[in-house]
Amino acid sequence: MKQSGVQIRAIDKYELPLLEDAVNTWFSALRDNKLRRSKRVLIKPNLLGAYAPEQAVTTHPTVLEAIIRYFLAHKKEVWVGDSPGGGVSVQKVWQVCGLQDLADRYPIKLVNLSTEKYREMNYEGIPVKISETLFKCGIVINVAKYKTHSLMAFTGALKNLYGLVPGLIKSEYHRMHPDTKSFAALLIAIYGLCRAKITYNILDGIVGMDGAGPSAGTVRHFGLLMGSESISALDTVASRMMGFTVNDVPYLWAALHMDGILPSQIHVPHSFLHYRIPNADIRVVKMRKEGLKYVPRGVRYLFRKAYYHYPVISARCVRCGVCVRSCPVKAITWQENGFPAINKDVCIKCMCCHELCPTQAIDIHKSFLAARFVR
Repeated sequence: MKQSGVQIRAIDKYELPLLEDAVNTWFSALRDNKLRRSKRVLIKPNLLGAYAPEQAVTTHPTVLEAIIRYFLAHKKEVWVGDSPGGGVSVQKVWQVCGLQDLADRYPIKLVNLSTEKYREMNYEGIPVKISETLFKCGIVINVAKYKTHSLMAFTGALKNLYGLVPGLIKSEYHRMHPDTKSFAALLIAIYGLCRAKITYNILDGIVGMDGAGPSAGTVRHFGLLMGSESISALDTVASRMMGFTVNDVPYLWAALHMDGILPSQIHVPHSFLHYRIPNADIRVVKMRKEGLKYVPRGVRYLFRKAYYHYPVISARCVRCGVCVRSCPVKAITWQENGFPAINKDVCIKCMCCHELCPTQAIDIHKSFLAARFVR
């Protein structure tokens, strides 16, 4: 059984020696025989889109470099792979996110999970397609980014597994699972199918994001690098340090139950036992989930009429078309003026457009009541 302890380092900058020291210490302590037997490693970062490292949307390349160097020193074959969101060129993602530079300097293979074969699997009645690449590698290192999330409140190690779903199939799943509860069930299905393959998890929080994450929030210096064999334990500790409770993150209780872990049993370094990130802004993502929580059932219909929010395309739009190609229900179309527009009657508020827009040109329009709740 995987250990439920969470390792935490206070690291101020993306300096390779500091990151290598943490990676070497954590990996050397692992008792997984696959680390010795297996020859191939898959490093699965968060590559949401073509965002530069300083934008704090994707896993920082220096964190990946520390992991790459560890496994190359142990004579492993290293693959780095993900399936970025939307219709953006994967080659552009690799270039902008710093992975192409790593591939130019180290003998590694960059894998586009969007174009690889996949397995059609099923977890408790929920069908899921998972990249075959996951099953070709004996060692899998899940390297997530520390951020808030407009639909799930928090995105960490478990949400990062969504990138194992190939290409635009992810958009189709957003159409099939548009609300928070349904999408959380999908994430749990993915977790149930993949968790046994994950060797170790690292959360890059040296610079992360709060506010309206996972791409349009506020870049924040958290100064933290975290690691664990347990995805559910890592996400529990990381989300708690941001100010969330277990109930605030829709998939977390189910993941902990699946792993047989109680939050009180998770071991963390003593110096971080009661640590909270100062002034972490989680109000926007938390209130979007809780708008109806305290409203009597009999008046919820009227409340929904007055309490609403939806995405709108701002004047910052550069007409790149990512939102048009990424919308799972085709609610965004080109207009005669050359700009895209969102059909509110078709929109399912999955916030894919808000999440994937490379220029943060998608704003969230709030009704007067919603604006009173979320400032």
